[in-house]
Amino acid sequence: MATRIFSATGDATRNPLPAIAIMAFAVIAGLVALLMMSGTSLGIPYPYLLPWLVALAIVMAIPLIILKRRGKFTLADPIIFATLSYFYPAFVLGGLSLATGFSHPYFLAFVQDPQINYPYTVLIIILGYVGLAAGYFLPLGRHIGTFIERHLPKADYAPDSFGIPGSVLLFLGIGNTVLAVGLGLIGYQRASEIGTYDGLIFLTTLFWLEASFVLWFIIFSRQKFDVRSAILLVLLAVTALSKALYAGNRGSVIQIFIVIALAYTLSGRKFHLKQSVFAGAVLSVALLLGTIYGTTFRSVKGDESTSNLTSYSGNILETLDKIGSNAEFSTLNSGFNTFAERIDLVSSVAVVVSNYEQLAPYEESYGLDNNILKDLSSFMVPRVLWPDKPVASEPHQYSDLYFNYSENSFGITPMGDLIRNFGPIGVPIGMLIIGLLLRILYRTFVEDQKVILWRAAIYFMILTSVSYESFYASIIPYGFKVGTTATVGVLLLIFMARALGAKKNPAVQ
Repeated sequence: MATRIFSATGDATRNPLPAIAIMAFAVIAGLVALLMMSGTSLGIPYPYLLPWLVALAIVMAIPLIILKRRGKFTLADPIIFATLSYFYPAFVLGGLSLATGFSHPYFLAFVQDPQINYPYTVLIIILGYVGLAAGYFLPLGRHIGTFIERHLPKADYAPDSFGIPGSVLLFLGIGNTVLAVGLGLIGYQRASEIGTYDGLIFLTTLFWLEASFVLWFIIFSRQKFDVRSAILLVLLAVTALSKALYAGNRGSVIQIFIVIALAYTLSGRKFHLKQSVFAGAVLSVALLLGTIYGTTFRSVKGDESTSNLTSYSGNILETLDKIGSNAEFSTLNSGFNTFAERIDLVSSVAVVVSNYEQLAPYEESYGLDNNILKDLSSFMVPRVLWPDKPVASEPHQYSDLYFNYSENSFGITPMGDLIRNFGPIGVPIGMLIIGLLLRILYRTFVEDQKVILWRAAIYFMILTSVSYESFYASIIPYGFKVGTTATVGVLLLIFMARALGAKKNPAVQ
């Protein structure tokens, strides 16, 4: 097979998507301008939010346009991945859902002076995104990544060498996941106490995710779909569906899509118009179904109390039965309403932006004060050595303080966490650091080099570990832990592959 050099085409003249996007954006911008000039709301609850959302969309389009013109537009690029997988859906589409009234969660009542704080929230999001993009485009990240890449091992093995090792790693991850579900570490449940080895058990469940990426990569690397690919496809489909059912949330459905999409891209294939439309349609349907299932599952289970494996499995069967017995229209209508609220992150960030100054004196009593500095200064010490290590970024404590409801984990986002800790100035600076680290990661493992499977696997694991819905304080610590776990997984894969007789490919400089 030909060498897989990672690149992306940037010929905008042959791709109709940019032109379509520009025309669609022009129509939307014109309608918004007309609406604002006419002085009528047309029944829209927050019309003053629309021009800010248009500005946000423009800001998010700029890095994508730059990379497209440079011929480097690819989903595997961290700034493109962050924009398309999170920032645009959660803040532009989610903001539209809020502005037009489709999203109306109970905590909107906590936003003080909406006409000021909703636009201000979007401004904070813009500052965060600009900081992220600026950090990514700084030459420093590319230079550091180039230096690290030159000193990495050049060992490369044919992707097919990892078929059996990848399957073994997959079942190892499944076994650890079953253990974690029984201990209440994953799924819609929460252990009452954090055990000394709980973190290690949870991290080993990630072998399932890493192995899934490796096996999808193998399928897409082959010139044609054969019996071996069919066997792997069935294995991946069954295990992915099982994982989604036990996760009990829509995020697991998104994760399946991301695994397949990034494996497809990093294996050397490209998304053209037909593949992009198909992928978008599949993702939309999957998100709706995932939202319906996740909402129903949580309703059936009731709370996050720990359950044994048998009881938890019973909740899954009851959920499927309840979905099947509901009227089709009722289920879909409920799914659309829930989806409209779940995709909206502007409203939850607005609660933080609106109240962080008033609630700052109470954060210490909840253990949330200075959580970024606390977590960054202590994450290198494992809980095995420090059993009583405090958890400064505790989502349920945060939910209790800001949303007056501790039985759920509301989205805070890195921007919300940064403004809580350092004020508005901390948002672009903090996000710039993340952008810089992402560019170092990208250049180290993927950019401008031959795609080596083990490097792609580590890159995939760290890239997808970055949660733009959670605390800023958790990004670096969790990314480090996931990267370490992914490296262990890669070493296991290589060890098994070599034991089965795999030989290195000639090094490509």
